[in-house]
Amino acid sequence: MALREFLIGVRDRIVQRSQIGKEKLDAAFARRELDRRLQDLGERYYTLARQGVAGVPDDLRSLLAEVDAHVAQVQALREQLRRLEEETA
Repeated sequence: MALREFLIGVRDRIVQRSQIGKEKLDAAFARRELDRRLQDLGERYYTLARQGVAGVPDDLRSLLAEVDAHVAQVQALREQLRRLEEETA
């Protein structure tokens, strides 16, 4: 009988660990989806703010300026890359 109880205990632990693993995976997928939604929200808000449609609270103005600076940097780097690719073509 001791072997049977041992095997039942092992089975129960395996089931429990499987459930924990599934919950961790579900949490990771939910977090990834939240990150996507927040990114989408931020991009849409940024566009509306730049168009003057959405107001920008004072505590977000510096962040908006930082984003503007990064957008300009990305555009400049893309332009530089385009020029380099044209030179090598």
